[in-house]
Amino acid sequence: MSAQEHHASRNIPVDAAKTAAIFGTLLIHASAMGGFAWEIGSFNWVCNLVWSSVLRCAVPVFFLCSGALLLPSEKEVTTHAVWRKYIPRILVALLFWAVVYAGWDLFLGRLRTGVVELTALRQAGQNLLRFNHKNHLYYLHVILLVYAMLPVTRLFAAKADQQTLRYALAVWFVLGSVYPLLRAVSPLAAVVGIPTQYVINLTWGAVGYGLLGHVLTKEAGEYRPSTFVWVYLAGFAFTFGGTLIASLRAGTLVQSFLQGTAPGVCLQAVGIYGFCVGAFSKKKRWPVVETVSKASFCIYLVHMILLDYAVFRGISAAVYAPLWSVPCLSAAAFLFGLAVWLVLRRVPLINRYLI
Repeated sequence: MSAQEHHASRNIPVDAAKTAAIFGTLLIHASAMGGFAWEIGSFNWVCNLVWSSVLRCAVPVFFLCSGALLLPSEKEVTTHAVWRKYIPRILVALLFWAVVYAGWDLFLGRLRTGVVELTALRQAGQNLLRFNHKNHLYYLHVILLVYAMLPVTRLFAAKADQQTLRYALAVWFVLGSVYPLLRAVSPLAAVVGIPTQYVINLTWGAVGYGLLGHVLTKEAGEYRPSTFVWVYLAGFAFTFGGTLIASLRAGTLVQSFLQGTAPGVCLQAVGIYGFCVGAFSKKKRWPVVETVSKASFCIYLVHMILLDYAVFRGISAAVYAPLWSVPCLSAAAFLFGLAVWLVLRRVPLINRYLI
C-alpha cells in the first residue's frame, strides 16, 4: 500500500474520537491516584472531580470506535478472522502486559522494602492465573468478548432495519444504563428476585456501545455538530453534578454516576463521537490525530507505569493540587506512552501483537 493510499484509508472521525478518548483515560487515572483523598466538597476535591468527569466516557468512546470500524457490512470480518486474528492478538497483549505489570509492582515493592517477599511472588502468580490483572487492563478483557460477539453483532447490524436497531439500543440503554442507576434508590432498591438480573453489566454493555458506534457513524451526519456539543454538556452535567450531590450527601465518593454505562457517561460518549462524525467526516488528513490514534493502544497499555512510579516518588493528586497536578501528570503519561510507542513500533512482532 502506498503512503497516499494509506492516508486515504484513515477514518478521521474515529481518529479524532480515539484521540479524545486516550486523553480522557489519562485524566481519569491521574485523578484516581489519590485525588479523592481531599476533604469532600473542598476546592481540591471538586477540581479533581471535574478532571475525572470531563472525559469520563473515554473507554466507551473506544468501544464506539470499534463498532464503527468493525460492524459495517463492506468490511470483511469472518468468524475465522475473529478467532485467528483479533482474539489472539488481544489475548497475547493481555497476558504479556499482565506479566509486565506484575513484575513492575514487585519491582516497586522491592524499592520500598529492599526485598522481594515470597508471599508477594506467590500472590503475583496467583493473580496472573486467576486473571486478576492490573485494573486498567479490564479493557482488554472486555474487548475479547466484543470480538467474540462480532459475527452476531455484524449480522444483526446488517439485517436489522433502522427501527429495530433503535429499539435494540433503547432496550440496551434502559437495562444497561438507566436501570442499574435506579436500582440504587427507592423504590427499585427494594426489588429482589429475578428482576435484579435484568441489568446489562458493563462487560456486555460494551457490545451495545459497538452497535451504537455503528449507528452513529451512519446517522450523526444528519445533525449539526453543535447538537452533539449540547448532548455532551448534558452528559457532563449529569455525571459531575450527580456525583457531587450524591457524594456530599453520603460523605464519601459515590461512583454510580461515574460508571462506564451510567446515563451521563453514555451521553458524553454520544456527544463526543457524534461531534467527531459530524465535524470531521469530510476532513481528508489530520496528521496529529492520526498519529495519536495509532499510538493510543500503546499509550493505554503503558501509561500506568509512569503514574505508578510518580506515586512511588510522592507525586500525585493526593499531594499536589489537582487543579494543575492532574493535567500535568496526564501530559507526562501521554509523552511517556508516545515515546514508548515510537520505539516499540519499529519492532514488527511487538508492533503487531503487543501495542
